[in-house]
Amino acid sequence: MDFTLSKYRTLLDSLISQGYSFQTFEEFLSEPAHKVVILRHDVDKRPHNALVIAKMEHELNIRASYQFRISEGTFDNETVEQIVLLKHEIGYHYEDLNHAVNLSGSNHKKNSGSKGFLLETAFNSFQKNLDSMRKSYPVKVISMHGQPMSKFDNRFIWKYYDYRNEGIICEPYFNIDYSKVLYLTDTGRKWKEDKSNIRDRYSKIRDHDDAVSRSFSGWKVIPPPGSALNMTAKAKSFQSGYRFRSTSDIIKAVKNGKFPCHVIISTHPQRWTGKLVPWLTELIWQNIKNVGKYFLAIIRETGAEEI
Repeated sequence: MDFTLSKYRTLLDSLISQGYSFQTFEEFLSEPAHKVVILRHDVDKRPHNALVIAKMEHELNIRASYQFRISEGTFDNETVEQIVLLKHEIGYHYEDLNHAVNLSGSNHKKNSGSKGFLLETAFNSFQKNLDSMRKSYPVKVISMHGQPMSKFDNRFIWKYYDYRNEGIICEPYFNIDYSKVLYLTDTGRKWKEDKSNIRDRYSKIRDHDDAVSRSFSGWKVIPPPGSALNMTAKAKSFQSGYRFRSTSDIIKAVKNGKFPCHVIISTHPQRWTGKLVPWLTELIWQNIKNVGKYFLAIIRETGAEEI
C-alpha cells in the first residue's frame, strides 16, 4: 500500500540514512545545504492529517514547510499553532484570483474597468489573508493553489502585482531553479506528471534563456529561466531524468544513490493515512477526479486563460 504514514516514515528514514538534511524554503534560499530535501506539504483539507505528519517529522528532527489554504476551514488556528511549536515553516497556499473570478462571474470580460476591479479584489484578498496568517507565523513563503475547474491560474496575479513588496521571499513556481532542484509531487496520487495534473506542472520549454523577456514582458514578477513558469530545455531534461511510479521507487533510488542532491518533495497530507477506510476513500475519489482532470486537460490544451 502506498501513501500510508508508515510508507512516508520509511521514505524519511531512507533519506536520513543517506545523509540528506532537511531545510525550509527560507533556509534553502538563504544558504542551501549540499545534500538537502525540502518537504512541502500543501494542506488543502483535513488539517489534522498535517499535524500527524508534522509530529512525525519533529520526532526525526526534521523541519518542513506547511502551505495552508484560508478557505474551507483549512486554516485551523489551533492546528497551525501546534505545527509552529514543532518548528515547521508556515506558508500561504493562495487562491485569491480564483475566488475573485468566482465572485464576479463573467463580468470581468466586459471591460477593462471590471478587469482592474477583479485584480484589485484578488490582491486585496491576498493581503488580508496574508495579514491574518501572520498573526500565527511570520509568513515569507507562498505557493499557488491549483483549481483545475477554473480557467484561470492564480499565479497570473503576479503579472500585475509584486509579492516581494509584501515581504514574500519565495514562491516556488518563480524562485526555484529546476535545472538544479528535482521537483516531485504526489498531485493526483501519482509521482509522475501527466494530464491528470493540470496546474502543478511545468510550462512549455523556452528555447533560449532570453525568451523570458519576450514571454513575460511587463510582468511585475518575471519568472527567471529554469523556474516552473519558464522552463528551459536544461531544466526539463534534468526533471525528465527522474521518473518514479511509487513511493517505493523513490526509496529505492535514494538507497541506491540514484537521487539528486537538491530535491523538493511536495505532498498533500490528506492522502497520507494509516487508517484503511480513509485510505480507500481517498484512493477511489482521487481516481475519479483524475479521469475528469485528464479530459479537462485535453479540452484546455492551450493552458490557462490570462486575465
